[in-house]
Amino acid sequence: MYSRTRFGLVIALLVVLLGLSGFLGLAIGAVTMPLGEVYDQFVGGGSLLWRYRVPRVVVGMLAGAAMAVSGALLQVALRNPLAAPDTVGVTAGGGLAAVAALLGFGALPAQALTPIAFVGALLGALAVFALAGRGARDPIRLTLTGVAVSVGLAALTQLLLVRAAPEAGAAMTWLKGSLYARTLVDASVTGPVVIAVTLLVLVLSHHIDMLGLDSATMTGVGVAEARWRAVAVLCAIALGAAAVAAAGVLGFAGLIVPHAARLLVGPQALRCVPVAALGGAILVTACDAVGRWMFAPTEIPVGALIAIVGAPYFVSLVMRMQRKP
Repeated sequence: MYSRTRFGLVIALLVVLLGLSGFLGLAIGAVTMPLGEVYDQFVGGGSLLWRYRVPRVVVGMLAGAAMAVSGALLQVALRNPLAAPDTVGVTAGGGLAAVAALLGFGALPAQALTPIAFVGALLGALAVFALAGRGARDPIRLTLTGVAVSVGLAALTQLLLVRAAPEAGAAMTWLKGSLYARTLVDASVTGPVVIAVTLLVLVLSHHIDMLGLDSATMTGVGVAEARWRAVAVLCAIALGAAAVAAAGVLGFAGLIVPHAARLLVGPQALRCVPVAALGGAILVTACDAVGRWMFAPTEIPVGALIAIVGAPYFVSLVMRMQRKP
């Protein structure tokens, strides 16, 4: 069913869609440009394009790809279709740490914000797993625990923002998931992390696939289950933290895209991960373009648009799981 030809066609289609969404993102802004002019300025090095629009498109692609691959890894490692950076505390923990750093030290470069977000994301995920205990293997219990912890961390974040007002404007904009004022420096810091971890996941794809087996089977074939689950979760946290540091909180991007990727090319990591990465990049760049166009010149944060799409899907997924015997 999931042949190489199908995989090749899906990849080709997604690459075309990514190119179209990228050009759309370059064309839309305070001043909308025809696609022909976008191409001329892109090739000719137009200052408007390269200083303001190219960075936000590139950062959006990297953040979307990171969130989608992170969600795909979490869903496999935890055997939980509801797992995503948002539902296991990764996004909320990274967001709290980053906001605390932004309010404490002011504007920070991406190279400083990324490790801070990673530590926060790791602590958020550890809190969820610790509170879930042995029930972490139950998809519903883990998800409810993750939602509870995420709500608590989000409340702490809001408390910090309220106490810091009115100086918290930049942090609030970033927290909603925004690509506003992103630079090529942000992309140059986030890009290597996202690319390196994604390539590592592809190299280890055979071991990642083994995590879909039951524990008895993995023990029988000599797979170190705990070790490879830990590797997959740490890779997912690193990707989620990089996305949070680059673009703020992109709710549900890591939940809906991995499911679509598996429907298109199957569960094998070597095929699912590239498709998820491309799908996440398309989702974020397209939503960012729509958010700038819908009520121009006012921008709608890209995270808000993704949440509008993702929230109903999340509810329907929970209801389907509850109906299962």
